[in-house]
Parts: sequence; C-alpha cells; structure tokens
Amino acid sequence: MSSTVQPENVVTFPAIKPGHRLVPAKVGRTNDTSVIAYVECPLFCIEDHVDEPVRNIEDIVHRGDTASLLVPTFGYGAYPIQMHASVENDPVAADPQYRAAYISVQDAGGSGSHLTPEMAERLADEAVKFASQLRSQARTARLHNKHAVEVAA
Repeated sequence: MSSTVQPENVVTFPAIKPGHRLVPAKVGRTNDTSVIAYVECPLFCIEDHVDEPVRNIEDIVHRGDTASLLVPTFGYGAYPIQMHASVENDPVAADPQYRAAYISVQDAGGSGSHLTPEMAERLADEAVKFASQLRSQARTARLHNKHAVEVAA
C-alpha cells in the first residue's frame, strides 16, 4: 500500500466552516495599498467586502438583509419613525455575543439595540401584539370619523 506524499511547496487550506463560504475582502489603508484577502463569510451575509473595504481584516463585520418598518405621517416628514433590523456578527469581537450571530435593530439616526435570537423572537411577539392593537385603534378612529360625518350631515 502506497501513501501519498504532500509536496513541500503546497499549502493545504483548512476546511471552510459549515454555513460559510470563502469570499474576497479588500483590506488596507488606501486603494493603492489595499490587498485582497479571502475570508470566511456566513451564508446570511450580503455585504460586498471588496466594495466596502476595511483598514484591518479584523474590522470586517458580516450583515444580512435588512428588514425595515417605515412609519408614515400626514404631518411633517415622509417617514419620521424608522426601524431597521439585520442579522450581524463580528467574528473577532472580544465579546462572544458579538462573535455569534445577533440581530441589530436601529432607528434612522443609528441608535439601536443588539438582540440575541431569543430576544428578537420576544420582540417579534411584542410587535405582533402591537400590530393587533394598532389595527384596533385604526378601526376605532375610522368608526369615530364615520360617526362624526353622519352627525354633521
């Protein structure tokens, strides 16, 4: 039985973690001095790590699709209240909760919260309850307005 000998000038790559893919990332201080490095990127990540270069490879953060809630108004401003949520992770963060996938919820100004999956599920339950209450308030306002028009007529 013969054994295969690995040539000395060939480096084998470690296996890519499940749920990840290998993608290019632009890293460097300027475009002239940047290099392309290949990093493991979670399957949920939609970031283009070449179009969004970072100064240091440890600055790479992974982000998924954004879910948005835009609250319109008939007053001033088109959408004065906005909420945006996305799955994120920072693979080299000191805090293990940021190394794991988490949900980032932010307003239009950038203020926000970071949620574990369990926290996000509880928030989603609260949002469903809020939506039901909002629908009830819309019915109440509609009935009040209809009654006000009938009385005025």
